[in-house]
Amino acid sequence: MAAELEFRVMGTNAHLIVVGRDARHTRQVAMWARDRLHELEARWSRFLADSEVSRMNAASGSPVVVSADTLGLVERAIEGWHRTHGTFDPTVLDALVAQGYDRDFDAIDDNTPAPADPLPAPGCADITIDRVVGAIRLPRGVHFDPGGIGKGFAADLVAAEVMARDVDGVCVNLGGDLRVEGDAPDDNGWVVDLEHPLTGRSMMYVRLRTGAVASTWRTRRVWGPPPARRHHLIDPRTGTPAASGLAGTSVLAGRAWWAEVLAKAAFLEGVTRGRALLAAHQASGYLVDDEGTVHTAGFAELFAA
Repeated sequence: MAAELEFRVMGTNAHLIVVGRDARHTRQVAMWARDRLHELEARWSRFLADSEVSRMNAASGSPVVVSADTLGLVERAIEGWHRTHGTFDPTVLDALVAQGYDRDFDAIDDNTPAPADPLPAPGCADITIDRVVGAIRLPRGVHFDPGGIGKGFAADLVAAEVMARDVDGVCVNLGGDLRVEGDAPDDNGWVVDLEHPLTGRSMMYVRLRTGAVASTWRTRRVWGPPPARRHHLIDPRTGTPAASGLAGTSVLAGRAWWAEVLAKAAFLEGVTRGRALLAAHQASGYLVDDEGTVHTAGFAELFAA
């Protein structure tokens, strides 16, 4: 039997499925997982002044003591930056704000013009983490955006913590950043419907036994007056919305935070280099170009949509 919850968290629609033998216990675990996701949002949201991420960003170069959750998030973001040679960059926050994404997306002023002087990202090289004290120091002028990797890491954390609570399986889906573990509700396994970023229709199905999927689309968060329409996927090299020839990417990997890093990096690299990036990291993915053509990378178990 399965307990399912749908709710809003981290600025997106969440879908949570917990599979277990005891209906009451399974439901209780699902509700605990929902509350845990809201707890992580309270720690990581850049739109909450008292979140740990906001306190880090406001510290002007001083170290800030944070939770183990936030230490883990920043460590993985820096690892993603290193492993993609800076293509994935969590320090694009100032560029994103300059482009007009300075508040919860639903409240953005759609008439905000594009900035005259874009802000390239400073990178992660000088961010320091003190595991003994439990502190993070962002250098002056460096600001951290949890963005997609926060959703991916939250899905990983909660999936693992749910499985430690005597249930049989779990799916945590945070706006397309999805992690599954254990048994699915039926014998078909965890079957994920991947949408086409331009049409919104089913692009293909993938079956997961365990692992993660993350999708990145330039069509999902768009704002600004014509002809200055722009999206949230910032190229860290220029500080402007990326124009890579892609409409979106979907990546399969063992962990959702890593799938998110690779989906973002592959999008920024474009079709040819994006496919090479996924191959180098032994990940599978689907890159959809601006004409709507789907380019595959790696291997996945597919079903006709």
